[in-house]
Amino acid sequence: MSFARRVSRPLNWTQRHPAKTVTALFLSWVAALVVYAKFTEHDRFNAGFEAAVWEWSQVGENPRPLEPQEREKLVESLFSREAPDRWRAAGKLASWREPAALWPLIATMQDGAGTGRTCLISQALGKLADPAAVSALIEAAQHRSNVDLRVCATHSLGRIGDDGAISFLERRSVDRSVSEGDRTVAISALGEIGSVRAMPVLQEIASSETRAALRSFAASAIRQIELLQGDAASNLLGALGDNGDWIQDDWILAQLPRRWNGHIAAHLNEILRAPTETRCTPRVQIMALLSAKQAVEQTTIESLALSAGRQNRWLASLASDPKSADVRLAQSNL
Repeated sequence: MSFARRVSRPLNWTQRHPAKTVTALFLSWVAALVVYAKFTEHDRFNAGFEAAVWEWSQVGENPRPLEPQEREKLVESLFSREAPDRWRAAGKLASWREPAALWPLIATMQDGAGTGRTCLISQALGKLADPAAVSALIEAAQHRSNVDLRVCATHSLGRIGDDGAISFLERRSVDRSVSEGDRTVAISALGEIGSVRAMPVLQEIASSETRAALRSFAASAIRQIELLQGDAASNLLGALGDNGDWIQDDWILAQLPRRWNGHIAAHLNEILRAPTETRCTPRVQIMALLSAKQAVEQTTIESLALSAGRQNRWLASLASDPKSADVRLAQSNL
């Protein structure tokens, strides 16, 4: 009976105080999540770095191709009735920059399957960066009811960076009959393309537009174009970590592979060796880019290994790991 009373006491307490019981259970669940996140932080950091190295290694003229059977299976999955299968296939084809995926992705972009799918498909087309997708993306960017598709397609036009989209984006950016969101993403896409052809329209918006947000985005787009003029590599490196013009570091880093040289590699190594408090930069992405280009200097690894910051030490360990990007790919299941 004594044992039974001991067991019944907690049960009786929970019955008398249901609100406190729920609160205690919730706090226990939160604490468990915090502990789990702490113990898995290093593994998640490593996985993110490996994925970033793979992404950078696929940027360029000669990305690693998919095996023919795998390619055929993924393209077939784009037409699956199961949405998760379609999403996974589109993501993987885009990650591998698979050229054969272009027309199947275009064919599935506007099939009425829903906002999530069509937006994701248009994002995949942007990642392929093939100018052949521009006309289909321009059509998608004008979809009457699917706001997400319009935004994603317009953003992809900027990511592809083809001048063939400039005329449409210029008209869109000054069209007062469309929403401010549509105009904003069109202005941003012009900045991502970085062509001086767009300067007159952007300057007009920056100087005379009544909406402050649009003026701000136009000013940022103008700054992006200016960075790509003259010694673009030095301009971009100088702007890295300086968010005063609201220019994302991811965009700056994306411009560097096509201009890659020893000066860029040396400057990025120098940034990583600098104290973290002196400059706020995407250190993981920088190290991943250097790793993909096999341009990490030994002095950089040694400096990071002696850093007080644990993530810096993790980067040093990853950069000194002799495993190739192909092995990292196999481990990360990309």
